[in-house]
Amino acid sequence: METPPALTNQKLLLFAISVAAFMSALDSSIVNIALPTISTSFDVSTGLVSWVSTMYLLVLTSCLMIFGKLSDRIGFRRIFLAGFLVFAAGSLFCALSPSFLMLVGSRAIQAVGGAMLGAISTAMVTVFLPPESRAKAIGFVVTMASLGVAAGPFLGGILTGMLSWHWIFLINVPVGILACILGAAVIPSLPAREKTASFDRRGALYLFITLAALIYALNMGISLGFTSAPILTAGVICAAGAVLFVRQERSAPDPLLDLQLYRHRDFLFANIGALLMMFAYCGSNFLLPFFLEYVQGMPTSVAGLYLTVPSVTLMAAGYASGALYGRFGPRKLCIGAAGIYLLSFLLLSTFAVETSAVVIITALALLGFGLGLYYSPNTSEIMCLAPREKQGMVSSLATAERNAGATVGIVVFELAFIQSLITLSSREGLTEGALASQPQLAGSIMASAFDLAFFVGAIVAVAVLILAVFTPEPPNAAECAGEEAGMMV
Repeated sequence: METPPALTNQKLLLFAISVAAFMSALDSSIVNIALPTISTSFDVSTGLVSWVSTMYLLVLTSCLMIFGKLSDRIGFRRIFLAGFLVFAAGSLFCALSPSFLMLVGSRAIQAVGGAMLGAISTAMVTVFLPPESRAKAIGFVVTMASLGVAAGPFLGGILTGMLSWHWIFLINVPVGILACILGAAVIPSLPAREKTASFDRRGALYLFITLAALIYALNMGISLGFTSAPILTAGVICAAGAVLFVRQERSAPDPLLDLQLYRHRDFLFANIGALLMMFAYCGSNFLLPFFLEYVQGMPTSVAGLYLTVPSVTLMAAGYASGALYGRFGPRKLCIGAAGIYLLSFLLLSTFAVETSAVVIITALALLGFGLGLYYSPNTSEIMCLAPREKQGMVSSLATAERNAGATVGIVVFELAFIQSLITLSSREGLTEGALASQPQLAGSIMASAFDLAFFVGAIVAVAVLILAVFTPEPPNAAECAGEEAGMMV
């Protein structure tokens, strides 16, 4: 087992990892608010400019597992430092892009760097920090990532409004360079793992094709129509890629994804729980601005303030869960978090036109707190159940699952709302024109449609709660690491 670095280096190492988490999360949210300005700058349509965000998500999610596996083979240090350099270079190319096509291509480069950083952050905490501080460290990394998501729209609005959209990318360049210098100084060099077989290139290709087709279909399905030729083609490519990937991983000497890990029930339940939590959180977060503005009649600025509530409580819970881990263990924390999550969605599903600000804020606070309290112990469980030589693979797997859950959640919640609105309007015999002429009735029907969509989150929370109840405490949960974790699998 590796000896953790000296105490001073541990703090600097955690800071470097947290900067990576912050930057990757920040760039997933900072760009969206500048899309209208970018659309005007390059004179492209609203639908086309969405590719600035879609390309980043597509490449990021598709590359996570690849770099997780590579880190297990060539070491975390190389992947992490290269990730900062690629991310900074991609950011610079984005800022200097003379055309829309180059901007989208540069976002792909930036996403490759983001995947390098995001794939191994959790694994680095597990491998390099001592057992007694890992839960708190993971909680701190979660807090920084949450801060990045929360700060994105705010910083993006300020930089775009006061300077230009170019600065939302330029700001990454000096930060990335300084973080790379810091990482080079504090990240230990570990002996390379003995290579028993060549890198699984076919598996990497099949996985990239599968995830890229899936993300494309989910992101573009609602605008193009899920029965349109491009989306159906993407669905076929995704299914074919998935079949080829599974066949390849079963026969590969050193697979990109060890499917045997999923035979361990606890590992399977913990990963499904993480995916479902992000599914419900991101799906509800997508609908909440529309509810606050369309049903409650709030101005955009006021709605934005309300939506900072779950981000703040998520950060607070992420820090608290690290401190509570040693006292209660991962299982009890996950059960409590799932219960809080369920309560938040039960409150969300009662929202109406006349719902008070106190109830709304309470529901939003519980939503963020439930996710934040769950994330750290759940991640610790997953990493505890992974062998030392597969920490990079499992870390990237967990991140990829959460990204996929977030993407699917947005699509499912949006479809649930649309279908509920259509069904409720038809039941009342109301047309679009009739709803427009009766705003009070329209608000009531829309509120009911939102409630039905939010109730999907309550069902998901029940599933997460059941999974947490039936996932036993990992043996030696407070100390699991390296070879001890491997013995559990």
